[in-house]
Amino acid sequence: MKFFYFLARNISYTFAVSFVTVLFGLIATVFGLFLGSSFIIFSYEKLVNILIKWLPVSAFIGAVLHFIQFGFFTPIRIPAFLKSHRVMNNAFKSDFKVSIGEYKAMYTYFSDFTMHNTLASILYSLLTGIMLMGFYLYEYKFLGSIDQAEMFVLFKVAVLSTIIVIIIYGVSTYLLTEILTNNERAFVYNELIKNGIKLDPKVLIGIRVKFFFFLILMIITLLTFAALMEKSRYYDEYKIELILGYFMLSILTSFILMQINTRSIMRLLSDIRRVANEIAAGGRAGFKVLSLESEFASIEHAMMEMAWEIDDYRKNLEDMVETRTLELQNALTDLRGRDNLIQKQLDMASVIQRSILPSKIDDWNELKFSARYIAMEKIGGDFYDLYHMKDDRLGVMIADVSGHGIPAALVTTMAKITFGNASAKFESPRRIFQEVNQNILDHVKTQDYMTCFMVSIDDEYNVVYSNASHQKAILLRTEAGEVELLDTGGLFIGAVEEARDSYEEKTTRLQYGDRLILYTDGIPEAVNENREDYSNERLENVILENRHLPLDEFSDAIIEDVRKHIGQAELEDDITLLVIELVRDEAIEIVKHSNKLLNEHKYYEAIDALETGLLKYPNNQKILYNLTKNYFRVNNYSKAIQNIERYIDNDQRNKYAFYICGSCYYQMLDYKSAVENFEKAIELDPNFVNALFALGMTYKKMNMLDNAKKIFERVINIDSDNKMALFELKQLKEAG
Repeated sequence: MKFFYFLARNISYTFAVSFVTVLFGLIATVFGLFLGSSFIIFSYEKLVNILIKWLPVSAFIGAVLHFIQFGFFTPIRIPAFLKSHRVMNNAFKSDFKVSIGEYKAMYTYFSDFTMHNTLASILYSLLTGIMLMGFYLYEYKFLGSIDQAEMFVLFKVAVLSTIIVIIIYGVSTYLLTEILTNNERAFVYNELIKNGIKLDPKVLIGIRVKFFFFLILMIITLLTFAALMEKSRYYDEYKIELILGYFMLSILTSFILMQINTRSIMRLLSDIRRVANEIAAGGRAGFKVLSLESEFASIEHAMMEMAWEIDDYRKNLEDMVETRTLELQNALTDLRGRDNLIQKQLDMASVIQRSILPSKIDDWNELKFSARYIAMEKIGGDFYDLYHMKDDRLGVMIADVSGHGIPAALVTTMAKITFGNASAKFESPRRIFQEVNQNILDHVKTQDYMTCFMVSIDDEYNVVYSNASHQKAILLRTEAGEVELLDTGGLFIGAVEEARDSYEEKTTRLQYGDRLILYTDGIPEAVNENREDYSNERLENVILENRHLPLDEFSDAIIEDVRKHIGQAELEDDITLLVIELVRDEAIEIVKHSNKLLNEHKYYEAIDALETGLLKYPNNQKILYNLTKNYFRVNNYSKAIQNIERYIDNDQRNKYAFYICGSCYYQMLDYKSAVENFEKAIELDPNFVNALFALGMTYKKMNMLDNAKKIFERVINIDSDNKMALFELKQLKEAG
């Protein structure tokens, strides 16, 4: 792409696109000539010399004409032939510093350019074929080097080759032009959207046309193979090198075109996923990849319309409800239609909100988890989450936002992000509450607030907990058959700024077999038809009665008892239950033993202990992960990579695994692999400061200074006090 933009800026944008596509056209010409000649039986050595003699001349003339039409001589004031191409070149040279009124026409020009270049490729392919036949006629009429029969054979080769080249070159030009012009098309389209101009994405063809091309290519390939075999049978001589050469050339051509098409589709799907995630997070995203196929274009437009609708309803929900209520007397039918639309949007918002809850909670050390969530409405206010904190600690929280509906969903989404950011910086629940309280007060200008209970657990199962006016946690001492209530002082989060001084912390310790039960008030305050509360006492009794059940059955027993109490009554609040159980695991004991050796600076003894454990438990993820970290400490990066990649094969959701893998490659100077792993870690957690900083350093080593600057700025936006990022950014700016 750097070379492409070099040509675009120093010659012209349209020429740069045509130059890249013509290079592929030359390959297609050779391939087409080879395939075309395979169908004809002729004196091979003599006529091949004629083909080789005139093909470069014809192809060169066609390529030069293509270049001139698309602006090759722009630097000497001979611009591209078409007005739309000249407008594109001028806009690109000026960095699109044009009026909003010109953007709409410019979007059409950039979209139609794909078809213009494709049609030009077909035209000049046809012209090349005609010139070839003209040269063959010249050989026959004026030079006398071939007879009439041989001339007709060459004509047949030229016609067949031209047809094949038109098919292959035309489609490859379409694919490449679509990819090369994407950034500019997407930029112009997004500028239109930003300025309130809603425009259907431009459509040229359907995705079926692309796949139909590959079907044609396969048919041509098979027919050519049959022709080669028939020719060999005719001459009673099988030229293995010719047949192998055909296979290699056809496989290479098919592979290149399939790669171009597949990468185009994968980039598009990845961008659609990114936009969906940004919409789910409450943003209004623009597309970086804009398809010209009708199927994908309709999806992209539908997603943009969905984002506009959600944004409008989110901002104006209260006014809209009031307006619709007044209109009810005069337009009940219209209101029902609007209500159906709202319900569809709420259904989608419900799906988005549920997606922020962990779908599956993996074991952590010897802790196992079981969660149950029942929403009263489509959109609820309960949520829970887990965070990997500093010093190898695990943070677990459960919260209940006041109210329901869209406002509660917005606060829930924001709180999830804020808790994640705070948990990356602090391991103290009290300090995290203070950070989240201030953030919500600064950004949420409503009366919504939340209650929350949070615990921080270390690898020795010491528990630090804090309660912000939430339900008390219940600690079940399974062996003793007793329950303990965990509670601290603390006001609601997001209610008043003074709450920061009210949060307290206490500690306890888990024993093997213990279960920590976190829940929202939807359980004890669940009422039956007689308006009787389920009560905390009944919950404690159910916990004790079912303490010997397996973890998931234990959770199901609690929820089932709540449902039994509610009976036919309606649910009046969300119900959330999160149970944590400490279960003895011999593999974890091995890890802990290695950590003790590590604390005594016995690094190699720790590695030996883990290697021995891995022989006993060859697929244990915890042993593999800790073995990787130990090899990293002793600078054995190849061993570290070997183990962490085994780990990643079975778990691609651990951002730290990708971070460690990237760090190993960085140390081994394999910066490309380092970037891939850091980017995967950031994809899992966009606010992962360590991975972002490491990615910035890697870009710096690769001399990609603009990329490094952007990454360091991103780190500072997340952590404004990050001294290393501030230092690196300052150095880069001073360097130019």
